[in-house]
Amino acid sequence: MTLYTKKRSARLPLAITLIAAAFVSAFLIATFSNRGADFWVINRPIVPGHQITSADVSIAHMNLDVSGQFYVSKNVEPIGMIATRIMHSGEIVGIADLTSANNAMSTSAVPISVRSVDVAAGLGIGEEVDIYWVLDTQSNEGPIDPVLILGGVTLLSIDEGGKNFGSDIGLSLAVEETQVLRLLSATSQGRLVVIRSHV
Repeated sequence: MTLYTKKRSARLPLAITLIAAAFVSAFLIATFSNRGADFWVINRPIVPGHQITSADVSIAHMNLDVSGQFYVSKNVEPIGMIATRIMHSGEIVGIADLTSANNAMSTSAVPISVRSVDVAAGLGIGEEVDIYWVLDTQSNEGPIDPVLILGGVTLLSIDEGGKNFGSDIGLSLAVEETQVLRLLSATSQGRLVVIRSHV
């Protein structure tokens, strides 16, 4: 009986130590897993010049360590600010991605019609495109070099309904308000050629 009692007495501190270690481990895991902060995340694709609404962003908890200083935390209100670049769903909103409405260049969605053969193949929504003006000359006239009308504008939508018939394609572009007249004037004569800005 004495030997059994001694063994049980010797195991008791070990059991208490293991139980305490389990509680400490659970506490440490819970503490470190909850580290981090809440940041704003994009819910749907956004183009430059777009004014952020409550439907565009949501809060997500994540641990970014020192990188967190470059992103917009929940303490900053992004609603009403203007996007400065293309952002996709799931992206964390960076500090440099937004600007105040007072500092932003306002953009307009400008529709244009372009011949299907004058549009680069495989363009997607949100891509940046360059717009060139080309004037077709007669045989007795000297050649006129193409002119870059706008560079790096965002493609908002593309309607390829007439592509199979060789007719025009409808495009909608995000254009700074100061450049809208320049683009529309180029449609009065000649033709527009749309190319991908970065290949």
